[in-house]
Amino acid sequence: MPRDPIPAYYRIYQTLRERIVSGVYAVGALLPTDHEITAEFGVGRHTARSAVEQLVREKLVRRFPGRGTFVLESDPTNPEWSALTLEDLRIQDPEARYQFHGMIDAPAHVERSARGRLRLAPEQAVTQISWNRVRPEGPIAYCVAYFPREIADRLPADIGAELAKGGILPLVQKHGGVRGYRLRQMSSAVAADKPLSELLDVAVGAPLLLQQRTVFDRQGVPFYCSDLYSRSDRMQHAVELFSAAGGGSSWSSARHDL
Repeated sequence: MPRDPIPAYYRIYQTLRERIVSGVYAVGALLPTDHEITAEFGVGRHTARSAVEQLVREKLVRRFPGRGTFVLESDPTNPEWSALTLEDLRIQDPEARYQFHGMIDAPAHVERSARGRLRLAPEQAVTQISWNRVRPEGPIAYCVAYFPREIADRLPADIGAELAKGGILPLVQKHGGVRGYRLRQMSSAVAADKPLSELLDVAVGAPLLLQQRTVFDRQGVPFYCSDLYSRSDRMQHAVELFSAAGGGSSWSSARHDL
């Protein structure tokens, strides 16, 4: 029987790539592990790893040591596409843990603003979810996020435990039937008010970094927005830019590490 001229790793890469492009593996989703790939395709671990590394080189996925490989936002049909991973837009700190505060109907004093950011009709309810990120020395950030009630109703009951495994956006996309295509972020400096000072263990008036984010689907409809408040003495924000098509005349964001 003639030998297949296409290397095994490349055939696996093509299959995984097709699953990403077709949406089987959604943006922010965890790619199967090397062990799972070897079991599915009946190959060795080196072959499985080579297939995933090809996806990494094409910026379709990104590896996070100790956590897995995640699918990036991309348009593989465009030679000048840029990658923006929603997973990267969370705090990347192995010592940080989630401190979940709960999921509730958005309070009246913030509901109107959140509804405007989400472009919801007056009769559409808004759900709020909030949490702290805490290191051994104390809190580093506080985040409050908003999305339509219809999405919240589809989220798992143990949302707090699920949140700690991979962040809120992958959960919203997995269970809410939506997919992020574009993320807009605005950053500014703000002074801590009394509630924020208590949540972040800082003095009233202490400087905080506020990052306001809105996530849109492919049709341009926003389905998620959040306000992330970070302590300036415990947080670093780095952005890595890649030249579009290697030309150097325009730059696109390919990675945000917080």
